[in-house]
Amino acid sequence: MTELTGMQRRENILKKTARILGVAAAAMLIGTLATSPAQAAAVSPSCKTTGADGFIFIPNFDGAVSSLKLEWHITDTLADDHHARIRFLSKQHNGKIHYWPWHKATGGKGDHQYASTTANDDYGIFDVGAEVARFEGNTKLNSCVSWA
Repeated sequence: MTELTGMQRRENILKKTARILGVAAAAMLIGTLATSPAQAAAVSPSCKTTGADGFIFIPNFDGAVSSLKLEWHITDTLADDHHARIRFLSKQHNGKIHYWPWHKATGGKGDHQYASTTANDDYGIFDVGAEVARFEGNTKLNSCVSWA
């Protein structure tokens, strides 16, 4: 009789767990268990559009999490009486995009705003992105989107 390796035992446990928990929950569990924290990498989706430049720094992301720490940065790049905004985007287990709240730089050309925060989503965070835009009041004039 062949003895199972640690990885084979782990895979057997994950397969049994998948049958018990169901496909969506198991996908999150497998993604979380299969990757050690040492393998997580920093990601930074960023883009630049007329009047706005921004990025979101995520120090540790390897997909399939329900919570993560991030830092957003937004800069107004034009003296045009408009302001710049940024928001975090994430894709849930079913592919639906979660549009997080906007953050603003309203101090005119060169104004740079940033903050650290946490994103928590019970439906999972499987992909991460940033939307950067230029606004007039609450009207979006132009924007760009970037996925990491």
